[in-house]
Amino acid sequence: MITFDKKSFQLIKDELESIPEKYQKPFNSMHEGLGVLREEYIELEGQIFFGKKIAASEVEDNISEKYRKSETEKRYKQRVREEAVQVAAMAVRIIQELT
Repeated sequence: MITFDKKSFQLIKDELESIPEKYQKPFNSMHEGLGVLREEYIELEGQIFFGKKIAASEVEDNISEKYRKSETEKRYKQRVREEAVQVAAMAVRIIQELT
């Protein structure tokens, strides 16, 4: 059984609460909600497919290979987590506002 851990819940809650005021109005339709969710999903997809290469290019070359790999993986996972939280937050908005 998958459980909803408190850290994940808090990340999603924080994301919902950080939405700028101008975007806090409820979705006008299912289509608008889906469009916003899709936009966030595409950003998540991009991070999953290309984020590791981007993170690797940002880590300095003059450090040990072990640290370089570790730092690359850390940055990659953090960015995937951030995008996944945004997807989850938009899905929650659809649940709360449109269903």
